[in-house]
Amino acid sequence: MQSPSEKSSTRGAPRPRLMSNVVVAGPSSAITIPGLMTSEVVGALTSHAQVTRVAVDLGKDFNAGLHRATALSSTFQPNKGVVRTLRAPLLARQRRQEFRQYFNDRVDMAVALAWPGLDNSWIGEFVHVAKLAGATTVVLMVTHPTAGQNAASSIAREVAQSDLVLVGDIIDATILSATLGTTRPVIEVHRALSLTGRSVSQAHKRLTTFLPKDDEQSLVSVLAAFDAIPSDWIENYDLRVIMRYSGRAVPDHVAASYHSDHVQLTGEDFSSLDMHQIASDSSAMSVGDPAFDSRAYATAVDAGVATVVLANDMVTDVGRGYVGGLLADINRPTSVHVAHDHALRLSELRFPSPIAWFELADRLNNEFQDDTDWSEDSTSLNA
Repeated sequence: MQSPSEKSSTRGAPRPRLMSNVVVAGPSSAITIPGLMTSEVVGALTSHAQVTRVAVDLGKDFNAGLHRATALSSTFQPNKGVVRTLRAPLLARQRRQEFRQYFNDRVDMAVALAWPGLDNSWIGEFVHVAKLAGATTVVLMVTHPTAGQNAASSIAREVAQSDLVLVGDIIDATILSATLGTTRPVIEVHRALSLTGRSVSQAHKRLTTFLPKDDEQSLVSVLAAFDAIPSDWIENYDLRVIMRYSGRAVPDHVAASYHSDHVQLTGEDFSSLDMHQIASDSSAMSVGDPAFDSRAYATAVDAGVATVVLANDMVTDVGRGYVGGLLADINRPTSVHVAHDHALRLSELRFPSPIAWFELADRLNNEFQDDTDWSEDSTSLNA
């Protein structure tokens, strides 16, 4: 039981305000990694506040690309009843006016996602308008292997006024800190924003697929997709099929495939250590109709490798929060080929764990709590 003095102390302590409204701005395409990462930030923050998403796509072809497969995580995004989505104008003057409209009502936090290589010139104005409205301002800068050495310094001007900048790599944090000097925002590293860390060969592409035991139909589809690779390219590819089988039907399908010399069939079980080694030396992976507790899929996600879920009728229970996941119809070899090709193009990226988005949302919520002005509470207590 609390003493009278302890009760008085508890009553007198200011209670943290909860975030109620957040504006998140960034790329919007559901078939590109920048857009998917913005979606995951939005989805994780919905557990803390009402979120308004602002789609900022300054290029006219941001959603182009028939060569891209369906993103797995896009099938789990919050519906429009949960998140209000607005689109920022292409013209800078109209965009500035529109930004002001987003902050007419009270907004606790404004978050902008920056992707090096895209046009991030809108971020400085977004941060400026948000600060004038009294919102806590945060910029999330993704670190990826093709960003270049000047990625952090090139965005310095846009993030200078913000309260917090989160980046994916300590090198980017150091460069950004040195560029901005002493009058700079708080700069931290967060794993949700890092796409670096894979060391597989970019010249030779190794695709590993896990298929259910004796699933000949899935195997035939995967082999047909692999056979669609042009003969002039095949020397740079190999396919590793891992599936338990009985009888001669499965090996015969492999032997009959056009690119059989580049296909390895393995029917043995693997330890967890072996599974992680397989994931680490694969350029991309695919898993046939994985269950929610699939060890193969979980290993792929843990390794951060681009992974295709081969599903019946494009329906699956796995993939929530994993931006490195793609979806293909196992009954359509064309769908499998497009998804595998897309995953192989992402081979140099190491994707964050789904839990990293919730860690990021918690960090942003803590930033809001730290920035809360308690002076009004203190005055009323001392009166």
